[in-house]
Amino acid sequence: MNITEVVGSLLALAGAAWTLLGALGLLRFPDVYTRLHGAGLGSSGGITLILVGAAVHFSSHAVTFSLLALLTIVFILLSSPLGSTAMLWAAHRTGTPQMAVPVVDEMDACDDAEPEKTAAPPQDPSPSAPPPP
Repeated sequence: MNITEVVGSLLALAGAAWTLLGALGLLRFPDVYTRLHGAGLGSSGGITLILVGAAVHFSSHAVTFSLLALLTIVFILLSSPLGSTAMLWAAHRTGTPQMAVPVVDEMDACDDAEPEKTAAPPQDPSPSAPPPP
């Protein structure tokens, strides 16, 4: 066993552990928004580490495989965040509830829906004006 095989195996093992942590986050987090965060980071990070490990492991045997693995990593790192964001936007637009006490809803201002009319009625600016009959 040479060093590239050992490093490649360790990277693949780290990627499998990272993916496992993402799967645990998918099970443990309270709502769809945090679950997608854990699943998105776990899958893209884990697959990236596994592919880097495979590219390092087979670098001395097949250079073409290493280049294809690196191209696959680029594709995953570009597409996975976009897919997670699209699913989060869909969940928010359909009104999927957040956790019990959300800290801030930054996406609320981005909705195309018409805001609710909760403002108080306008008051007369001059306090000395007589009341209407």
